[in-house]
Amino acid sequence: MDLLFRYRPALLAQAILIGTMSSLCQTAQAQQPAQRYDLPAAPLAQALNRFAEQSGISLPYTPGMVEGKQAKAVNGEMPADIALHLLLEGTGLTATQAVDGSWSLQPLTNDGGSALELGSTLIEGQGMGMMTENTGSYTTEKVSIGSKTPTSLRQTPQSVSVITKQVIEEQRMTDLADAMKITPGITVKNNNFRLSDFYSRGFKVENIQIDGAAPMALGTTSGSFYSNKNYDMVEFDHVEVLRGSSALFGGTGDPGGMINLVRKRPMDTYQLKVDLSAGSWDNYRTQFDVTGPLGFDGKLRGRLVAAYTDRQYMLDDRATEKPIVYGILEADITPDTMLTVGGRSERIHETGSGTGLPRYATGADLGLSRNTSLTESWAYLDGRSQEVFAKVDHTFNDDWKANVTYTQTLDSGFGKSAFNFGSVNPVTLDGPAWSGNVNQYRSDQKLWDANIAGKFQAFDLHHEFLMGVDYQKITSQWEGTMQSAGSGGGIDVFDPSSTPWPMPATNKDFYRDYSPNTQTQYGLYSTLRLQLAEPLHLIVGARAQRYKFEQLYRARSNGVWSVQSDIDTREPTKLVPYGGLVYDLNDEWSTYVSYSEIYKPQQNKLQGPLPGSSIEAMKGKTYETGIKGELFNGAVNASFALYYTKRNNEAVVDPNYTLTNVLFGGNCCYLTQGEVVSKGIDMELTGEILPDWNVLAGYTYNNNRNRQDNTAFSSITPKHQFKLWSTYQLPGQFHDFKVGGGAIVQSANLVSGTASVIDSAGNVLRNEAYDYRQGGYAVWNALVEYKIDDHWTLAYNANNIFDKTYYATLGSSASGNWYGEKRNHMLTLRGTFW
Repeated sequence: MDLLFRYRPALLAQAILIGTMSSLCQTAQAQQPAQRYDLPAAPLAQALNRFAEQSGISLPYTPGMVEGKQAKAVNGEMPADIALHLLLEGTGLTATQAVDGSWSLQPLTNDGGSALELGSTLIEGQGMGMMTENTGSYTTEKVSIGSKTPTSLRQTPQSVSVITKQVIEEQRMTDLADAMKITPGITVKNNNFRLSDFYSRGFKVENIQIDGAAPMALGTTSGSFYSNKNYDMVEFDHVEVLRGSSALFGGTGDPGGMINLVRKRPMDTYQLKVDLSAGSWDNYRTQFDVTGPLGFDGKLRGRLVAAYTDRQYMLDDRATEKPIVYGILEADITPDTMLTVGGRSERIHETGSGTGLPRYATGADLGLSRNTSLTESWAYLDGRSQEVFAKVDHTFNDDWKANVTYTQTLDSGFGKSAFNFGSVNPVTLDGPAWSGNVNQYRSDQKLWDANIAGKFQAFDLHHEFLMGVDYQKITSQWEGTMQSAGSGGGIDVFDPSSTPWPMPATNKDFYRDYSPNTQTQYGLYSTLRLQLAEPLHLIVGARAQRYKFEQLYRARSNGVWSVQSDIDTREPTKLVPYGGLVYDLNDEWSTYVSYSEIYKPQQNKLQGPLPGSSIEAMKGKTYETGIKGELFNGAVNASFALYYTKRNNEAVVDPNYTLTNVLFGGNCCYLTQGEVVSKGIDMELTGEILPDWNVLAGYTYNNNRNRQDNTAFSSITPKHQFKLWSTYQLPGQFHDFKVGGGAIVQSANLVSGTASVIDSAGNVLRNEAYDYRQGGYAVWNALVEYKIDDHWTLAYNANNIFDKTYYATLGSSASGNWYGEKRNHMLTLRGTFW
């Protein structure tokens, strides 16, 4: 109840906002009569003919103006100018209406003229690719994740996937983990009770961009920066994912890849969207999204988005309450300069914690109920996440543009945890014990990015150039009380309610302190795209990078603080190259080769002699070749890639010294002798393969090996993975119905290692090897959607429809094993008003 009162102002503001914007939208509709449009994605000439038939409006044009251009799908009731606006997105054309009411089709200009022209210029932006909202498409013509500037997937010589707004809405994705689960080539694993890790080609994805700006530390991965952040999808238009080494724009990290989240942007016409969802395990969510011009003849535009989540889970003693508000303003300061400012505020209240289920000490499965959650209802996390950003875009002329972006995020929280630790003795059935602590965290990221990009001609061929700088500084702190296994007594994992842990007093007498805990990196990057011949493009690039990490870890004993670890790592300036070659086989198909690098400092691994000193960074290299196609005038994107990644200099234990063990601090001593190789195949087909039939399909084969001991480097990454999602709008009198379905299929994965066997008092008895293999499995999902009228749609999602029992994440024998969700259902009512 306290939480409800805490968030009541936000909910009241949402209600007032929706009522106000609904009235504005109704006013706009009254001024511009609306009618029903049903226009599938098609070649532009064909789409204009269909538009003329349905609207009675014809647009004179020459064949050369529309040749080779693809129109987006337009469905719903709306005014004619909005329908034309959506139809012409990304074509480089705009529609204008004369005083006598006649319409004409013209090339897009940057003079800030009519509202339609303004809306079209907003479709693309540096770092943003193309907006996918209201297109009904599963793919997009351009992305920016591998180039910083809007570039077609076919001209990007690396493996890139896009999760569009259409897919996000159909699958009712609420956070980034949901989007990554359907992304081809990505493996999603639980990191803890609320966050996930993402793996690509066996390596963890550690970098994220927002609107293509400076790289951020991905808060969903385990690491040193404690942001505890899981991005809510209500803020974003679409997700771009690059697989392979990504240092050129991503800075340091593993060669797994990078994520670019593209924010929703204001529209130049009024729009109101409402989503109301209810599902299994009391899972409720409300979303409101309003946008439109705010004044100055459309030169000032705004958007305000709010969502409220109140849900429980399949797991016992787990619940979440989370309100979030996102706002953004765009202002045309001059005809050539646009200022964007915005921010996000999010609150998190989590009930329960947990570290997943244990196993028998040998690794054998316990066969527990999928509802089992070894936590207590008094455990909680209260967190807050805030973000502010600003961006200036300036266009010098039709060919050259520049932008400067600043983003700052602040994440903080306080938690009281209760979880299990320890494997189960196969004979006595004891071993796991209650553990927990009280902790607080804070993470502040400041990011700058500035670049200039343009096109020029030389030798009668077209070329492109980009140069920029970025800066990242992360300052974080984590403080916690003593954490010891057995502090809450033993657990009967087969009947946890029989061995409860009564709520202890909240102790804020912290024992451990990681502060300062700071990472700074900045770089100068540049790319040059040369057209060597009409069908041949060479892309060369490089990044000059500096890196610094500082961490002081102190622990308290008998009231006295002492330093346990003091790390001060500075990497010298590193030059990271990039190269690619794209050859256009014809108007639809291209083949490519590329070479990319990345490096990853090993700040917590030190080389001898004691007390240790900085060790050389790991280095990753990715070689990739493949073929990409833009089919049916861009309605479908297809790709096939072969990749080979090698990572050198991984730290391995130095046998000449006794290994020290400092929790999340600097450990000694190590040698840089580890080598990992990952190779395989990526295949993807995405888009509208037939009228009203959309498909997202991807297959990945991965074989990764640790050369030092010739074992699998990432055994939780399946060798074979297939992902499918497809929908079909029924024809004829059933056209108001859409049906869909898909599956996530993967081959076997396994875990092995050594874990401590403890008694109920938390005493370590011995270390015992464990080994567990899970066979391949498939999880099937389905969708039925019904269009009630031109404003309201009702959607029903069923997930894991065959109720497959499986572990979504495999951990050790002591903890970290998470069941995938049982069969569950979700009903969503969506309203859209123009």
